[in-house]
Amino acid sequence: MALDLKTLIVRRSRGMASLNLIFASGVFGLAVAVVWQAWQQGESFGASLLFLAIAAFWGVLIGQQFRDTEPKVIVGRDGLELPGVADAPIAWAKVEELALGTGIRALGGGRLDVYVDPETYSKLKLGNRWMGDLIVRRPGTKPGFTILGAGLDTKPRLVFEAIRRHWPPAETAPKE
Repeated sequence: MALDLKTLIVRRSRGMASLNLIFASGVFGLAVAVVWQAWQQGESFGASLLFLAIAAFWGVLIGQQFRDTEPKVIVGRDGLELPGVADAPIAWAKVEELALGTGIRALGGGRLDVYVDPETYSKLKLGNRWMGDLIVRRPGTKPGFTILGAGLDTKPRLVFEAIRRHWPPAETAPKE
């Protein structure tokens, strides 16, 4: 996809990733302290080690997200590009509906729900919210996905406005 002035590239928010990394480091430090205290007191520390393992796993995931600088969403003339989720840009004709949702505004808030045709939806490799993925399955009966705004460097409203510059395509646009 050739970049032009009407192309919007959205990446993971470095600020949110930094805050998550600080918090994960604190939880890991707490887990180490709990294991250390149990060991010093001669108590069984099996549960403490489990807490430490979970904190370490979470810290590794957050560390990977912190280092991630790859584009997550690219809005351009040819369609909606979702690296890692879709093998090719989703053509604007395949997008059936958009819905801008609210979220916790203090956390970057909001989401963008994108409904696509079933064939396109079946080809998407959508992530899991609990693993920190930013593009996830949309619950409900209509095929679609959600772009979560809290972890992005661009607000969902701006992504929505960028999409509206290209969608709906001229051949499917409502007549005014």
